[in-house]
Order: sequence, then C-alpha cells, then structure tokens
Amino acid sequence: MKKTRDSGVVYDDFMPRKIWIAAGFGGVPFILTFVVLGAFAPGYDSLTQTISSLELTSFGMAQRVNFFVFGLLLITFAVALKRELNGGWGGSIIPLFQFVSGVGVIGDALFIHPPLHLMFDLIAFNATLLVLFLFAWRLWGDARWKGWAAYSIVTAVLMTAFLTAFGFANHLGGPAGAWEKMATVVRTVWSVALAGRLLAGARLDAVPVERMSFSSLQR
Repeated sequence: MKKTRDSGVVYDDFMPRKIWIAAGFGGVPFILTFVVLGAFAPGYDSLTQTISSLELTSFGMAQRVNFFVFGLLLITFAVALKRELNGGWGGSIIPLFQFVSGVGVIGDALFIHPPLHLMFDLIAFNATLLVLFLFAWRLWGDARWKGWAAYSIVTAVLMTAFLTAFGFANHLGGPAGAWEKMATVVRTVWSVALAGRLLAGARLDAVPVERMSFSSLQR
C-alpha cells in the first residue's frame, strides 16, 4: 500500500491524516449523546447517577453503542498519535496507553455489570491519566508546544480531583454523576485542543535539541 507524507509524518493513502486526527474529537459526540440520553431516560438523574447507569435504563443499548463507538475513536486516535509522535521519547508508550483507554471504554460497552464493568472503568481512567502525564513529559521544553506540559498535568490533576469527589459522593451521597461527567469533559477538552492544534499544522515528532533552541530564538 502506498504511503504519503503530510507535515513530515507518514500515513497510508487509504485514510487521510486529518481523518485519523479527527478521532481526537470523539469525546464530543460521546458527551452529547449521554447528555441527551440522560435527559430522556425515565428515572435517570444526571446529577447523581453515573454515565454507566444509562446502560441499565430503557436507553441502555444506545449508551452501550455510545461507549463502543467512543472506544473505537480512542483507538483510532492512538494510531494517529503513534504516527504524529513519530518516534522519540514516549513515541510508543503514549499511543499504547491511549489504545488501552479505548479498550477500557469498549469493555464498558460489553460488560454492563460489576465487577468487570468496574475493572474496565479503572483501566480506561488510569490509562487516560498516564497518557496525560506522559504527554507532559514528552512536551516539556518543546518550544512548539509551550505551556502544554503544564496544561496536561493540570488536566490530569483535575481529572483525579473530580474522580476522587465522585468516589466520595458515590458512597456518601451527593452529585456523583456530575463529578464523573466533569472529569470526562475536562479530558475531552484537552483531546479536542490537541487534535485541533494538529489539524492546524502543529507537529509532535521529536526535534533535536539544537533545532528546538534555534526555533525558540526565532520566536
């Protein structure tokens, strides 16, 4: 199969670079779908109940499909990240954990009852946190992505804080569903921002130190 180069990154002809990267917007339809389903599902309370609880309502199959499609998009974005990173530190492990997060979400679609559902929940969220921290490490000092290392860390910390609040609210009573959904939104905003920058022409591939320094001087 032929290969083409777009922004210095090698891609297969059958699927343009922008389509691979656009999978990074997958959290947007995922969120819109569970918000709409939550608004119409009989007896469902979006503030107190989890996203997964929708799978136990009359719209359960729709939410399972929502999880499954989102998981596939996360995996597709993992392929895009593998090609965009194009080697260098984290060039393989970041896409790997992105892939694992997608597998976790697909697991949420296939197994709707504990303990398997909870296990896949933990896989998805922990893999996502690792992607954020590893990205922070990768982008640290890269003048092309100024501020993104800190942004990635802040996103990971916020996700952890929201999920901790979710855990307390889920056991003690309170808006557990809202905390979980906020964690999902924070992660999605980061992913959308990353994909948007890549579509605008930003590069993630490794740059030698001397090139980065020269670029910084030009700025």
